[in-house]
Amino acid sequence: MAIIMHDKVFQLLSTLETARSSRYPLIFVICGSGHIARYAIEGGAHFIMVLNAGLYRMAGVSSLGSFLPFGNANDQTEELLRTQILPRAKEIPVVAGVMSNDPTLPTFDRLKRLKDLGVAGVTNWPSVGLVDGNFRQALVEENFTVEAEVEMLLEAKRMGFVAFGFVFSRTDAALMAESGVEVLILNLGWTHETYDIHEKRDRIQYAVVKINEMLEAVNSTGKDPICLYYGGAITTPQDTVELYKRTRVHGYGGGSAFERIPIAKLVTNTVKQFCSVPRQAESRLPGDGMGELVGASPAMSKLYKLIERVAPYDVNVCIEGETGVGKELVATQIHLLSHRASQPFITLNCGAIPDTLIESEFFGHEKGAFTGAVRRRLGKFELADRGTLFLDEVAELSPKAQVSLLRVLQKKEISRVGGEKAIPIDVRIITATHQDLKKLVNKGKFRADLYFRLNMITLKIPPLRSRKEDIPALVDKFLNELGWQFRRHVIGVTPDFMDRLMKHSWPGNVRELRHVLCRAILLEDGPILEGEDFVPDLVFPTHDFSTDFMTTEGLMKREERNVENELIINALKATGGNKSKAAALLGISRKTLYVRLKKLNHSKNL
Repeated sequence: MAIIMHDKVFQLLSTLETARSSRYPLIFVICGSGHIARYAIEGGAHFIMVLNAGLYRMAGVSSLGSFLPFGNANDQTEELLRTQILPRAKEIPVVAGVMSNDPTLPTFDRLKRLKDLGVAGVTNWPSVGLVDGNFRQALVEENFTVEAEVEMLLEAKRMGFVAFGFVFSRTDAALMAESGVEVLILNLGWTHETYDIHEKRDRIQYAVVKINEMLEAVNSTGKDPICLYYGGAITTPQDTVELYKRTRVHGYGGGSAFERIPIAKLVTNTVKQFCSVPRQAESRLPGDGMGELVGASPAMSKLYKLIERVAPYDVNVCIEGETGVGKELVATQIHLLSHRASQPFITLNCGAIPDTLIESEFFGHEKGAFTGAVRRRLGKFELADRGTLFLDEVAELSPKAQVSLLRVLQKKEISRVGGEKAIPIDVRIITATHQDLKKLVNKGKFRADLYFRLNMITLKIPPLRSRKEDIPALVDKFLNELGWQFRRHVIGVTPDFMDRLMKHSWPGNVRELRHVLCRAILLEDGPILEGEDFVPDLVFPTHDFSTDFMTTEGLMKREERNVENELIINALKATGGNKSKAAALLGISRKTLYVRLKKLNHSKNL
């Protein structure tokens, strides 16, 4: 048994060390049954963690039950190990939870039993750090403290185990790191699933901030443990992408995120997907782009220089560009290059919020402030405090919303709807629009005083049709992303497909290019995409020599009409004939679209 123990510890330490430099994350699964352990291993989990909380989850009870006196937590974990997990986890290492200060058995004896079973690592669970209030105080009075958990882990380390420290705060993280544990598990709280995409994004931003705060505390100790994260709103592989971009964690572990649908194939595939999300972006040649922005054309190079120049300063920035050019990516890069990079990056689509709810979205509300306000809700400004607030489609704000926004920019404080207390906020504002704000100001549709506060500097993003030399690099980027998303190995596209991509007018810009490649991956099986059903739309028609007698001015007007007509046709194709969506894509009103369609039909009939 000692030889098995040695092999498993060596295997676990080797796996952990590899995670430091690997492009892909280290994934562990907290299993509540032997079946889940088996499916997790088949999916590629790097190690299994066994906590008594798994028993409660499998019984349909919250993991909080693992703290309650339904039985001895350590006995429950050991029973789960013996009967369920270890018989099915012979291929990979197992880490077991141990609650410190067990009154029924000395820590050394408990650890000796786990060692004899072949367990490779030990973690502090149930941990006092996950509870608070009177319950926490009662545990502390019985000497169930973080300090006692640290001592238990150090004893486990002396006995040859790999020590995993569950931490819940900056203080816990620093204490555990200072003690010398090999691995920290940064806990983001109870797993919370939400189907509201906006709330999900806000919670992920909260997770980024909390992880970075704990990592900062760890770095201050001079230690360098492997850092994994667990819990919170992270429930799907897609949720992890933002965390890997903005934190230096080495991987992820979960329980209910994998066990929610305990069907063999689904569990296995979910683990595979978590394993396949890149932790580090694929390295690109210098000059190929900036962050998630791709392209080395003169227009993009100029944009990168402007981003680098304005990012470090707390000035409000307005980003202008057509739909689909990547305005949010530019905003994100400005945030990442600023001193606010470790703080939240909160987004709000101004065109998607009804005027009656805009103040609640901006400033939040108190419980009972209006019908349906069943709990306190923080607004975007409060969520973005010390960070960046990105207001997309800011030109869509109503006059009332413009006044509200102007007021908070002037006073630098907010009051929740239904609240009386003024709350100071420190937020950098980045706005984006596909319209020309200055023209809207001249027409009286956008407040001039708000415009000058928001538009300290304007960054204009070039449309894809004006930088077609960037298309090959964008294709490579999207194929890499879509490859792991669809679990396909795609090498590239055929020369003919690339030629057609280069000829297309791209009314939907970079977003449309991604959709075209996504469709090709879904419809084709080979490693090289042919794009058989993709037909480019040529904005500029071939030269017609019958027009040579026309004046230069006449030719230009005709060219403009052709461009406008092609854009309208392409927009209608892209939206499946939906005129409202087509108008939004073109940045015009539905009424204006009908007028132009009428002219287009008239010209066809001539």
